[in-house]
Amino acid sequence: MEPYSVLLERARAKLPPVLAGGERFQVPEPDVMTDGRSTVIRNLQEIATTLRREPAHLIGYLARDFGCPGVLDLPRAVLKSRLAKEAIAQKIRDYTAKFVICSECKRPDTHLHKEGRLMLLVCEACGAQRPVTVRRTVEPEKPKTPIVVGEVYRLTIEDIGRRGDGVAKKEGFVIFVTGANQRGTTVNAKVTKVLGNNAYAIVQP
Repeated sequence: MEPYSVLLERARAKLPPVLAGGERFQVPEPDVMTDGRSTVIRNLQEIATTLRREPAHLIGYLARDFGCPGVLDLPRAVLKSRLAKEAIAQKIRDYTAKFVICSECKRPDTHLHKEGRLMLLVCEACGAQRPVTVRRTVEPEKPKTPIVVGEVYRLTIEDIGRRGDGVAKKEGFVIFVTGANQRGTTVNAKVTKVLGNNAYAIVQP
């Protein structure tokens, strides 16, 4: 049988690399903007990557604690409420303390491990384990596209494109309308295609 020291070194070699002793663990500040009644965290994926946690887990925690729906639209996330940047930053610090930092060695080199109904925070640096209480999270919503292929919308032509199509806008989408060539007119338009933030439609009687 191999000596204990050899077995220990072999086990340590299989662990993911941990931060060097003098390296400072720093979570990015949330890049926050308001959009109407919603708050957008533009760098949520970057924050989750630094914490080594799933973006859905992080946005679910924030949505539950703020008591509002959360929409995951990577690399961004949207909380359906007007929130201050500092309030979001504090919630992320709370999340880090609860779901990332080891309570024994204070290092962030951890991962979550589920055993039955119990969720454990396992430290890869010192081997400590502690249970974390996980309440039911708010499932992140899928982003809803305001423009749907096949639907007919009442649109006002704001401009004329280079190809002679009318140009209208709806909820951030630019819609090119074939058969509409007068600025200021309002038409019924059936959407035929959606590409990114652009849509294409034809005039309906």
